[in-house]
Amino acid sequence: MQKFRQAFTTFTGKAAAFFRAKGYYIALSACIAVLCVAAAVAFSVPQEETAPDATDAPVAYSNDERLNEAARTPVPSTPAPSPTPSPTPMPDFTQAPTATKAPARTKASAPVSGEIIWGFAVDSLLYSRTLNQWMTHAGVDVASPKGTEVHAVFAGTVQAVYTDDALGVTVEVESQDGMLAVYANLAEEPPVREGARLNAGDLVGTIGDTAISECGDKSHLHFELYLDGKAVDPAEYILFEKAE
Repeated sequence: MQKFRQAFTTFTGKAAAFFRAKGYYIALSACIAVLCVAAAVAFSVPQEETAPDATDAPVAYSNDERLNEAARTPVPSTPAPSPTPSPTPMPDFTQAPTATKAPARTKASAPVSGEIIWGFAVDSLLYSRTLNQWMTHAGVDVASPKGTEVHAVFAGTVQAVYTDDALGVTVEVESQDGMLAVYANLAEEPPVREGARLNAGDLVGTIGDTAISECGDKSHLHFELYLDGKAVDPAEYILFEKAE
């Protein structure tokens, strides 16, 4: 036991002398060891990868300078094509056709000289002294003495010559534009025949007393006008004398 204590004392004394002589180096070695451990830990942590910049990508070079220039020149991006605009329809400025009007007529000369004693009435009634009744009247009665010459109001072709039961001896003349003139209450045997061509002012006949339905009135020419088969007022186309 005594020997153990002496041995331990001797060991501890030598150890203390060793650390007093070598303590600096031991501390330095410990610091280096700590630094090595820290570096190992730092390098063992995975680093966050950063995507390389497109401009930093390596460019392969060739001996052909044109290829190198093409590689260095950035390729422009192709823009998306713009949609083609739909054409806007143009408004139609074409003028609508105007309705065709019948050519204006200059009033023709009257077939006889005289004033109208019985006017045109198809939408109203006139009183007939001869028949003692109210009735329509498809023409005009122009007062003029018996035997007075009756002249064509316009050129045309004689369509018919006949004796009407009510209006007596009658001559119908049609113009080239389709207007039909009817001359009635004429004397017997007028000087024209069916199919004859007449000029304006040519003789059609003379005033008679053959219109039984109008024999109670004073001597006159019964005159009618038709346009497209419809009776029209002769006073709108013929220049008759005005009653005083």
